[in-house]
Amino acid sequence: MQADQLINDIPAAVASRAFQGTSFSPEKRATSYRNDYAQTMASDYEEFKRQAEKGGTLDKLEEAFARYRAGYASRYSAWLNSHSRCISWMITGPSGFPTARAKKWNEAAHKRMGEAIDYRERVKRKILRELRPDLRPIMAGDADAIERLAVELASLERSQALMKAANAAIRKHSKAGAQAQAVALVELGFSPDQAAELLNPPHYKCVGFPSYRLTNNGANVRRVRERLEHLEKMHALPVQEAQGEGVRVEVDPPANRVRLFFDGKPDAETRERLKSCGFRWTPSLEAWQAYINYRTQELARSFLKVAPV
Repeated sequence: MQADQLINDIPAAVASRAFQGTSFSPEKRATSYRNDYAQTMASDYEEFKRQAEKGGTLDKLEEAFARYRAGYASRYSAWLNSHSRCISWMITGPSGFPTARAKKWNEAAHKRMGEAIDYRERVKRKILRELRPDLRPIMAGDADAIERLAVELASLERSQALMKAANAAIRKHSKAGAQAQAVALVELGFSPDQAAELLNPPHYKCVGFPSYRLTNNGANVRRVRERLEHLEKMHALPVQEAQGEGVRVEVDPPANRVRLFFDGKPDAETRERLKSCGFRWTPSLEAWQAYINYRTQELARSFLKVAPV
């Protein structure tokens, strides 16, 4: 998206009025700030597009950007409208200058600008997370956790096999020279530039992939494989329920959640206990919910114990 498609998000009259009391050339300042807005939005759009292409989420790009653009334009305009009340004694003259009121107006405009900057930073991060679901941490309770872990494991195993094959090819053709080694690497799927980099490393490195790369990647293979096996076992377990005094306990291994369904609102002390152990109120389920771990399970079991008479 080009900047000239975005500049009219900020009306020229609004931008010009914003600097009537603080600039000798408000129209020039207005043009500068409108261009700045348009360039910023165009740059952000290109960043979103690059990430959407990598994440396979181009279908979400336009809707996400439209929402982001409308929100930022609204806050940018709010800053300009607030700034239109600001005045400078160099423009209005020093005689009878309302210093206290001018300070108040400047602080209000500064706050509106801060809100616009905060919105841009915060919503950009959110949209980038939406456009790159592949970079989102894999949580045990995610519906696609097993599938994503399987893909990650396969990728790590391919990398491990490729690094070993590359080092073996380099050793095998060491007597034939660098050209033969490069040909062997290209046959394995490396580009000529990648092959050249492997065969001409910095002076403090050996040719090929260093041992620490293989060691670290191998450790990641084992870690992901163990986690995948653990999740597969958890997802195979049934949901368990138990009834206590005024509370129903539900342990849901496939979702990695413990849920507490109270007959009524727990008292303040109980709510504090729940929060301190990681439970949070989930309105959609009308339950207190937390991840499965030793502390949350112990607390859940405590509600099932019958106090002695």
